[in-house]
Amino acid sequence: MSEPRAEAAPQANPFVDTLLQKGMEPVVAEELERRIQIIESDEADDAAHRALTPVDIAVYLLVCAGICAVALGVLA
Repeated sequence: MSEPRAEAAPQANPFVDTLLQKGMEPVVAEELERRIQIIESDEADDAAHRALTPVDIAVYLLVCAGICAVALGVLA
């Protein structure tokens, strides 16, 4: 008879460890981590997830100020 193979030691993963400490099932915690990694890799180069540039912020503020001015004009 052959000896049962020892499983490889799991790598330390703070995210999964935290979920396990909170009482989540190990299979669920590992699957959640796997899905998050897939989403992160798919969205890594997506322009919609990049930080706003100063120009983007300035346009946003000007649009908001314009909307407020129109609203004040309607109320006056």
